[in-house]
Amino acid sequence: MPNTTDLKYGIYGLRAVTGRRVAATTIEAVRRTLVRKIKRTARLWVRMQATVPVTKKPLGVRMGKGKGAIEYYACAVRPGQVVFEMDRVPRKVALSALDAVQPKFPCRLVFVEWS
Repeated sequence: MPNTTDLKYGIYGLRAVTGRRVAATTIEAVRRTLVRKIKRTARLWVRMQATVPVTKKPLGVRMGKGKGAIEYYACAVRPGQVVFEMDRVPRKVALSALDAVQPKFPCRLVFVEWS
């Protein structure tokens, strides 16, 4: 299993403190917010991929008759996992980006630096 608790690409990162299942739409919303905050000169790496299909049966359908259709794709985030990394950005801007994405992300995030 690859090491996902250390920074691999950037100087700054966002680490999950709690574990949770995160939908692909949430990952994309947080990515767009980060890109808007850190501007064009910075680099951004998303360290998770939504590869797990989550199925759901329609409301009002009786039990049985097989598995439901795919509702969305998700990713399991573990405690301590680095989910986003940034480079070529000032520390102050990276901290403000964390404040901007925290309400959108279902897990609690903390700011980490390469040392």
